[in-house]
Amino acid sequence: MISPEVVGMTDAPDLSRPTRGDIDVDPLAEPTQRVGWGTIVVLALANLGIWTAFFAPIQFLLPLQVEGLTPDSKETSLSLVLTAGALISLVSNPLAGALSDRTGSRLGRRRPWVLWASVAAVAVLLLLPLAPVVGALALGWALAQLTLNASYAAVTAILPDRVPVGQRGTVSAVVGAAQPLGVVVGAAVVALIPQTGVEVGSDEVGGQGPRYIAVAIVLALTAALFVWRMKDTPLDRARIPALQWGPFIRGFWVDPRQHPDFGWVWFTRFLVVLGNALVTTYLLFFVRDVLGEPPTEADRTVAGILTYYIVALLVFALVVGPLSDRLGRVRVFVMIASFIIATSLVILAFSRDVGMVTVAALVMGAGFGAYTAVDLALISRVLPRPEDRAKDLGVVNIANALPQVLAPVLAGLVVTALRSSGYDVAYQVLYLSGAVVTVLGAVLVMRVKGVP
Repeated sequence: MISPEVVGMTDAPDLSRPTRGDIDVDPLAEPTQRVGWGTIVVLALANLGIWTAFFAPIQFLLPLQVEGLTPDSKETSLSLVLTAGALISLVSNPLAGALSDRTGSRLGRRRPWVLWASVAAVAVLLLLPLAPVVGALALGWALAQLTLNASYAAVTAILPDRVPVGQRGTVSAVVGAAQPLGVVVGAAVVALIPQTGVEVGSDEVGGQGPRYIAVAIVLALTAALFVWRMKDTPLDRARIPALQWGPFIRGFWVDPRQHPDFGWVWFTRFLVVLGNALVTTYLLFFVRDVLGEPPTEADRTVAGILTYYIVALLVFALVVGPLSDRLGRVRVFVMIASFIIATSLVILAFSRDVGMVTVAALVMGAGFGAYTAVDLALISRVLPRPEDRAKDLGVVNIANALPQVLAPVLAGLVVTALRSSGYDVAYQVLYLSGAVVTVLGAVLVMRVKGVP
């Protein structure tokens, strides 16, 4: 049921014309006033909490749960769980974004969605470790994706809502760095909090309950900070059109013939994310089955590799973002970054020890650092309509979610089909395929004409 506040039917006083100097008078206008570092930090931390809640389960907790439930078919079971969640995210992100655009709450358009969705996501995260079978785990992860994507749609819209074009490279770099830092926080949770039900040093897979609790706490704290501190201009309810389901649903289609830049940005992002997802889906299994790391050390090895990746990413993100703002150029950075990412996948395809994988991680970190620094800035400049910012960002985020649907299926098919020839051959084919897809994304980004 849609709240009256969403469709603008309450009689609450009009709060859409704030007088504070650091908020634009019109919430639908293109922002012109630079935001301070307090706003940037709050936005980055909100993203950190969400990405921790995404990546800690995807990289560590769900694979370990799946292995404990179905050790003989762990690849297929993990593919089922991740695909169920990704399918839900295809719908939940743009839908929540569209409803956020239409929200007339006193808290603004974005904060109410972060508030309720984060409360629901915390509850789901606390229940996930209790799943007794793979089917229940898939359902739980689908609910987690539903709530987390609803929050993420609102958080992401703050960039075009509040940040002027000339500052978006810098803010995009800081906010983008929160995504890999979510992986680091997830790795720290795994490294510092032991499993329950097994002895320390055992090869057995135990309960993940305490780890999920830690992830839920991170999400709750960062979401609370966002709701408390983020300035979010309320929208005059008189400017919210009556909700008509036909036009509302048709509004999710953005015709690439009318908005070609938006279409090309969507497609190139899809390709780059797909190439990356083919790597990350089974990274823990790669370390164990190709590099030969024992189960008791594999998660720590992955955490170590990711640490090098994050360091390189942070350095390049924080350099490239401000540089992009200074030069006023975006596309060339996206293209070069994509080529660097593809190079790292080629290195990874031929890596057979932790040292070479670490080199690949450093190169990939450099590429994704540059990519995340300017990708969101590029997207924010091709959005068709200011009144649909969150909805259109949600449509773009399908380019993030759809690869998460396809990658587990494709990776599972490749690994399962080729593992009779050895896991090294299976993963080599998988990672080289990811490199080809990423190169295609790098080339096609030059088709975006409206952004320098």
